[in-house]
Amino acid sequence: MKRAVFIGRFAPFHKGHLSLMQKKIDEGIPLLILIRDTHYDSYSAEIRKRMIQACMKKLKVNAKIMIIDDVESFNYGRGVGYEVCEIEVIPELKKISATNIRNMIDEGDDSWKKLVAPGADKVLKDYLSRKGVVVWFTGLSCAGKTTIADAVSDTLRKKEIRCERLDGDILREHITKDLGFSKKDREKNLERATFIAKILARNGVVVLSSFITPYEFIRRKIRTELEKEATFIEVYVKASLETCKKRDYKGLYEKAEKGIIKNFTGISDPFEEPENADLILDTENKTVEECSEEVLRFIEKLKY
Repeated sequence: MKRAVFIGRFAPFHKGHLSLMQKKIDEGIPLLILIRDTHYDSYSAEIRKRMIQACMKKLKVNAKIMIIDDVESFNYGRGVGYEVCEIEVIPELKKISATNIRNMIDEGDDSWKKLVAPGADKVLKDYLSRKGVVVWFTGLSCAGKTTIADAVSDTLRKKEIRCERLDGDILREHITKDLGFSKKDREKNLERATFIAKILARNGVVVLSSFITPYEFIRRKIRTELEKEATFIEVYVKASLETCKKRDYKGLYEKAEKGIIKNFTGISDPFEEPENADLILDTENKTVEECSEEVLRFIEKLKY
């Protein structure tokens, strides 16, 4: 069976994309639709595939949809044995832009629904309607916050669930490098992290935040702020100070005990154990896999 090939990002799949295929659809020619796996897009290749599948099913089109690696160029010599066509579409459809659609969605403008291809619109609507979740991992340095959050993130991505990681070390490297570790600066650091988490959650993302967050009053403040936009889950990643010291391959605890590092949580600055954690992970007696599964089960209860 010969098929007409179409290659694109299709992020998201809209009526302009469909119009490029319409002539072949009208002629009854089966389609082969290849989706470029552009990792920088806000919609994963799997979500785009589901949108196109839903559209083709609704229109009863014989179409095979595949995800391919991102394309650097399309090359051929004297001929590849296929007809290469430039397709003309009517101006009003040619104007439709996937970038504009993404901007409409970000701005809360529902008129994007008129531009997305039939069938694909429902897939995208269902995907966007999920309420955001913020999972806030708190605990001593080396308790296992980052490791567990990374494991949860890997599983969610495999399940095509939109998620983002916020991590204390990364945030300080790129966004809050102007702040130190005084109580005031820690609070400012967490305020910025909370703001980023809120923006992501507002757009239906599962946000996995791993920060020491040592003070109970700040944790309460973060919960109050984020519960306005999302489902908030506070996870206490629990390990004794002695265990954390043994895991510390960077030697931070040793430097803190020698006074080289100031205001270090657990040594020269207190860590207040959470009073109202939604989930407590005992990383001294459970594996990373067991802990990440507990978090995933908690998230799954929210119908993700």
